[in-house]
Amino acid sequence: MEGLHDLAQARQQLLEAGDRSGVDAIEAQLINIARRGRFGVLQVGIIEREGRLAWSSVPDWQAVDLSDREHFRVHREGRRELFISAPVVGRVSNQWSVQVTRPLRSLAGDFAGVAVVSMDPVELSQQLAALQFGAGSSATVLRQDGIIIARSRDVLQALGQVIPSEAALRQALEASPTGRLWIPRSVFDGRPKLTAYRSPAGLPLVVSVLLDEKQELVRTAFVRPALRGAAGGISLLALAVVALLLLWIERQRTRSALELARHEREAALEQLAQAQRMEALGRLAGGIAHDFNNVLQAILGGARSMQRRQRDPEAVERLAGMIAEAAERGASVTRRLLAFARRGELRSVPVDVSELLNGLREVLTHTIGPNIRVRIEASPTLPKVLADPGQLETVLVNLAVNARDAMAPLGGGDLILSAAAEDNWADLGSVPSLRPGVYLRLAVTDTGTGMDATTLARAGEPFFTTKPKGDGTGLGLAMAKGFAEQSGGALRIESEPDHGTTITLWLPCAVGETAAEASPARTPAGPIAAGRSSELSGRILVVDDEPQVRAVLANALRDHGHRVDEAQDGAAALIRLGQCDLLVTDLAMPGMNGLELLRAARERRPGLPALLVTGYAGDADTEDLAEASGKGPLILLRKPIDPDEVAAHAATLLNGAAAS
Repeated sequence: MEGLHDLAQARQQLLEAGDRSGVDAIEAQLINIARRGRFGVLQVGIIEREGRLAWSSVPDWQAVDLSDREHFRVHREGRRELFISAPVVGRVSNQWSVQVTRPLRSLAGDFAGVAVVSMDPVELSQQLAALQFGAGSSATVLRQDGIIIARSRDVLQALGQVIPSEAALRQALEASPTGRLWIPRSVFDGRPKLTAYRSPAGLPLVVSVLLDEKQELVRTAFVRPALRGAAGGISLLALAVVALLLLWIERQRTRSALELARHEREAALEQLAQAQRMEALGRLAGGIAHDFNNVLQAILGGARSMQRRQRDPEAVERLAGMIAEAAERGASVTRRLLAFARRGELRSVPVDVSELLNGLREVLTHTIGPNIRVRIEASPTLPKVLADPGQLETVLVNLAVNARDAMAPLGGGDLILSAAAEDNWADLGSVPSLRPGVYLRLAVTDTGTGMDATTLARAGEPFFTTKPKGDGTGLGLAMAKGFAEQSGGALRIESEPDHGTTITLWLPCAVGETAAEASPARTPAGPIAAGRSSELSGRILVVDDEPQVRAVLANALRDHGHRVDEAQDGAAALIRLGQCDLLVTDLAMPGMNGLELLRAARERRPGLPALLVTGYAGDADTEDLAEASGKGPLILLRKPIDPDEVAAHAATLLNGAAAS
C-alpha cells in the first residue's frame, strides 16, 4: 500500500508538470492493481486539497465531497504519517471499507490532497477466521484507540465497534505495546480469556488473540471423573466433608500449577526459539560479513591506490584487474548463498558425467597438489544426468578442495571420484528426499582424518567450518546440498574419525538424450560481441534507484558513444523518457518496478527496446515478463555484470531496431 501511495505522489508531480501521458500511465497501473484485488485492495483514490474526490480507480466514479471524513481531516490538519481509518460504509459502493491514507505534497512541498487506498475489512476478517481458532476464541485487529478493524468472529457486528477505555486490553495497551494478560470477563461474550497482543512497528494498529480459558484447559477434564468417584467413596466415611474440602483445595492448587506450568512452558519455548533464531542469524551474518569484508577491502584498497597512481597506466591497469577479481569473488559468494537458499537459477541440461569427471582430472591434479592421488571410477556408458554443468563442476571442485584439506594433516592420500547408475528403489529408499526414479550416484571419497559424530551433525550448516579462521567460508557443503536438491536429487555425508569421508550426490538421469544434447556449447568469457557497441550510437535512458550502479552503467554507455540520460525511479523516468531509443532499467525498484515502467513507457513508445537488470530473476512475475517480451525487444541481465557487456547488449538491441 505504501507503494501505491508512492505512485499517487508521482501522479501528483506529473500532473503539476503537465505530463498528461505520464499521469494516464500511472492511473492505468493503479486501476490494474485495484482490479486484481490483491491484498484486499478495493480501490485507490485521490482527494484534492479542498476535500472532493479528484480521481478513483473505480469505473464511473463520482466527485463526492469527502471533506468531513476523518481520513481527510487528519492530514489537512497536519498529520504526515500513515493513517488508518475506522471501518465505514462507502457512500457510493455501500460496502464496508477501511481507508489507508497518506498526504500528497505539491512540487513546492505544500499540502495537495490525500492518497487513499481502500481495503476490505470483511475479507481480512475471513482470512483471520481461516486460521480456525477454537470455540470461544478469536483474533482481532483494532486501532490503538480501540476501534475494531477486523475480527475472526461475528465480523459484521464487530466492525467499527469500540472496546471501552476501561477494558483490560485497552489499559494494558497504555502500559506496553506488546504483552499477555488474563481477562476475567471478555467484552465480547463475558467469558474468561487468555489474551496476547502486539502493536506492529510503524503501524497505528494492534493485533490481539483471545483464547477461551475453559476450552484451553479442557485437557485437564480427565481429572473430574476421578474426583467424583473419590468423593463418592469418601462420603461413606465420617470425615467425608473434611476430605472433600482437602481435595477441592488440592484441585485448585493443581489447576493453578497447571496454568503456571503452561505459562512457563510457553515462555521457555519462546526463549528457545529466539535463541535459535539469533544463533542462526549470528552465524549467517558473521560468515557474510567475513567474506564481503575481504572483498570490500580489496576493492577499496585498489580504488584508493588507483586515485594516487593516475599517471602510472601500468599500475592502474594492474589495480583495475585486482578490483575486478575481488568483485568476482563477491559474486561467487552471492551465487553460493542463492544456491544454499534454493534461489539460484539452474540451467539443467543433459550432462555426460564420465566425460566431465575425466575433464576434471587434470584440473584437480593442479588444484589440490602433488601429494593427493586422484582416481576417476566412471564407466563411459553411464547415462547422462539433468543438471547445470557449471554448478556441478563447481560443487565437485569444492568437495575435492575440502577433501584435500582433510588429508593435509596426514601428508596426502587418495581422492576418488566415482559414478554409477542406481535404479533399485529398495536401496534408494534410505534417502527420504528422493522420489522413485533412475538416478546417477556421484561419490567424492577421501582417506583423510574423517569427522566425529558432533562435527558430522553440523557439517551441512551454512558457514560452519573446521578450517582455521579465515581459510574457509563454510558454504561449500551447504551449497552442494542446495544444488543437489534443486536439481531434483539429494546429498548424504558419511564419515568416521580416521576412516575418511564420503560425500554422495544423487542426480536424476536424463533418459533418451543424445550425445550432442549432452554437451552444450560454451560461450567465451568476457563481454559479448566485442566492438559492436560502436557500430550505432543512440539515446539511452538508464533507471536505477542505486546512484552508484546508475552512474557506472551510464558512464560505460557514454564511453561507447551513446547519449545517456539518468533517472532514479519510474516516475522520474517517465518525465525524462522523451525520444530515447533504449531503456536500461533495474527490475526491483520501490514504487514502480522495471516491468511496470517498461509497460508505461511502451504505451508512449510502442516496441521500445529494453534491458532489464536484476540481482535475482525471481523478482519478475513470469507472466509479466512473457508479456513484456512479446511487445518489443527485451534482454534480461543478472547482476553482477560487466558494464561493457551491458554496452554490448545495448548495441545488439540498437542495431536490431535500426535494421527493422
